[in-house]
Order: sequence, then C-alpha cells, then structure tokens
Amino acid sequence: MLSPEKLKFLRLLHSISQTELGKEMDGISKNYISMVENRKTKYTDEWEQKYIKAVYTIAARKKNEKNIEQVEEMAQEIKTKKSK
Repeated sequence: MLSPEKLKFLRLLHSISQTELGKEMDGISKNYISMVENRKTKYTDEWEQKYIKAVYTIAARKKNEKNIEQVEEMAQEIKTKKSK
C-alpha cells in the first residue's frame, strides 16, 4: 500500500487537482481526498487502486488532448504554408 504522501505526489506529478480526481473517482469529494492525503482518515486497498487508476486515466486523457492540439497546430501550419 502506498503512503498518503506518495498518493499525493503521484497526483501532483500529473498536475491533477483534487476536484478533477474526485470527479473521475465517481464523485468523491475533494475534502475526502485531502483528508486521505493528509492522514486524517484511513483508506482501503480498493480505494487506493481506484485513486491510482483515476490518476492514470486523467493523465492519459490530458496527454491525448495535448497530442490532438499539436496535430491541429501542425495541420494549420501546413495549410498556411500551402496558401503562400
């Protein structure tokens, strides 16, 4: 089981807010996530796995969105060069 500090580090490493994570975890409140990360409440192995899965799901989604933006920018550059 990961420590609460490591869970928080994982979330911050991927630039994910507690609110964003809570939504991905089926509506868990940011207050509850904060309590877990600050050792104010205990959590189960199942909850930890849900947390980790949500972090990686959000991180993958953000990466895909960034890749789409880059492709769109490249397409625009090509279009601009062709019109010259």
